Amino acid sequence: MAFGRLGAQGVPGAVALNTTLDEIAQVTSLWITPAQRLRRNLLYLTRSRTGYTYMQDCGIRMDRRMITAWLAEERIPRPEQQRRLEDAFRLLRRRNMAPSMTRRLNARGGTRVEIYPVDQSDVDDKHRRTARWRHKNIYRWDPIVAAWSRSDLRELTHRWHDVITDLDSDWRMYEHVTHLGFWA
Repeated sequence: MAFGRLGAQGVPGAVALNTTLDEIAQVTSLWITPAQRLRRNLLYLTRSRTGYTYMQDCGIRMDRRMITAWLAEERIPRPEQQRRLEDAFRLLRRRNMAPSMTRRLNARGGTRVEIYPVDQSDVDDKHRRTARWRHKNIYRWDPIVAAWSRSDLRELTHRWHDVITDLDSDWRMYEHVTHLGFWA
C-alpha cells in the first residue's frame, strides 16, 4: 500500500533528516526574503575560488561583469539562474559545514534525535495506528553527514533505515515522519 493513501501526512525520514541538517547548518533560511537569499548566496559563492568552481559546475556562466552587476543589484538573475545559484550555495555550504557538523553531532557520545510520527488526523479511526514520538541516540554521525554533504538521498535513506531498525518491531512506522528534533 502506498504511503498517504489513507490520509496520513508526512515526509520520508531521510528527507526530514536532510531538512533538519540543513536548518542546523543554516543552509536554508525561511525567514529571509528572496532578495536577501540571492545576496547571501552571491556573497558566499564569490568569496573564494571554490565558490566560482561550484557556480560553474551548477551551470552558471562565468562572466565577471554579469556577477558584478548582480552583486551591485543593477541586474537580477533569471529564475533559472537563481535556482542554480541556490544549488551551488547549498552544495558549497554543506561541503564547508560537514566537518564541524560531524564534530558537533558526535560530541559527548552522540546526539539524541526525537522522531515525530506521521500526522494521522485525516485517517479514519479504523485505519489509524497508535504511533508515539520516539527518541534515539545516534553515536556515529560520520556516514550520515557525509551523505548529506554530497546530497546523496539514496545513501541518506539507507542510513535512516539503519537508525530506525533499532526501534523494536514497529520501526517501519517511522520510515515517514512529521518532523525530527535534534538535541545538538
